[in-house]
Amino acid sequence: MNKIYQAINQKTNGKFGNVRFGNLAFSGNNAAVATVLCRAAELDAVKAAAAELTRLIRAECAFHGRIDVEIRAVDESARALRDGVIAFTEKFPFVASIASSITAPSPTCVKLKMHESMRRLAADDFLPRLSEYLENNYFDKIDVRIETVEFTEKSDRAPQPTFYEIKTCAPITAGFVKPDGKIPSCACVNEYNENAAACGVVAMATEFMSKGGGAKRSRPYEKFLLVDGENSLQCRFFPSEVSVANSDLTGKAVVAVGAAQVERGRDEATLTVRELAVCDAPVSVPPAPKAPTEYVTVRPEPYEEYVQASLFQTAEALAPALKGVYVAFDFETTGLSLLRDKPTELGAVKITDGVITETFHTLIDPKQPIPDIVSQKTGITDDMVKGKPLFEDVLPDFYKFTYGCRLIGHNISFDFPFLVKHGNRHGWTFGDRRTFDTMGIAPKAIPGIEVLTLDNVLEKLGLINDNAHRALSDATATAKAFIAMQKMLFYAKK
Repeated sequence: MNKIYQAINQKTNGKFGNVRFGNLAFSGNNAAVATVLCRAAELDAVKAAAAELTRLIRAECAFHGRIDVEIRAVDESARALRDGVIAFTEKFPFVASIASSITAPSPTCVKLKMHESMRRLAADDFLPRLSEYLENNYFDKIDVRIETVEFTEKSDRAPQPTFYEIKTCAPITAGFVKPDGKIPSCACVNEYNENAAACGVVAMATEFMSKGGGAKRSRPYEKFLLVDGENSLQCRFFPSEVSVANSDLTGKAVVAVGAAQVERGRDEATLTVRELAVCDAPVSVPPAPKAPTEYVTVRPEPYEEYVQASLFQTAEALAPALKGVYVAFDFETTGLSLLRDKPTELGAVKITDGVITETFHTLIDPKQPIPDIVSQKTGITDDMVKGKPLFEDVLPDFYKFTYGCRLIGHNISFDFPFLVKHGNRHGWTFGDRRTFDTMGIAPKAIPGIEVLTLDNVLEKLGLINDNAHRALSDATATAKAFIAMQKMLFYAKK
């Protein structure tokens, strides 16, 4: 404990043992502010002793200027502990790189990941000062756990290549020939290649129809992801004898062979799959956990809208495709790259038997600047997201909100990889969910549609998006489009 705490409690026989003296900071004009911390339940009592505390601190510091005292309650949540340790860590350049990996599994435990050489350096200076910081700012003893990791240059920009020795393959498409040697994970497909092979677990298998009319232009196809840990590869597949979306391949390890090309603007490759086989590759995907019992950071709200009652709640038979529970969701992000960019907003709505029942919405602090061009489009600025929950804080609540639900997106192949990547990184597996894409459904439900943007689909359906390019409004509009198009397809068959 710091010297101010020790000296004041020695003079007062421990009268102020229930407070912490966080720090003393200069405020300019020959003045300083001393921060006094207490538990929330004791805030009023400590404030009542503010004059005595101020006198004692001024006497102990012997500062030739004014000292003011700020008294505040300590946030004793796990998130506040982690945020405090992150802020403290970022003051030390040689350990600042570990800030993004710091976690706090409980309000009294914080975990740090360091390679061995960094740990040895930290033991002499950083770790003792961290212990002092924790003693001066928290009331319970904080357990600091250090996990020693191998030094690696791995980053979001450079996924680490993995190669699998595959012993058995069960062909799915006719003509599959197992590639020679070890087969790379999906993270290794990152450039143009007419005969690329990749391993991964199947996720996001979704049906599409090429836009426009005419037999040559309108053709069914599918999109899916190959996932390996935090890495994913977009795949396009034209089904003939087998459908990935309507099979039990989701969650299974496969080998895919086809032509790879790099998507412009996203630094990502897309694989047009010709051959596919189930394999025994030990692909790294975390198991799906049980849903949390409580919402912690973001809580759902009931959805109420008069228009819904008049448009969607009718006496007509419910389309079979609308039975059950769905969640339509949408992200706003700092940009288009899955490797570089981060979510800034998440909006979602729950659909139960064709009726929107709940909403889920939060801004997200991406911990990186939002480009001006993105802010101009979405209206989301750096100031708006500063101090908002981090994505890893939101994920457990969103996992609970979507547990047991099928997921809907408009161009879901953009949003879903963000969810899979960050979910897998933090132990929340979304890759086993059945997915639907309103952009893929539109050509089936709206004959001759050429432009598949959400705004154009809504216009064709006679629907309005009140606040385009904001996550909750886009998610709500996507849900309404899904409901309307499934009804159109159902009644077209009758």
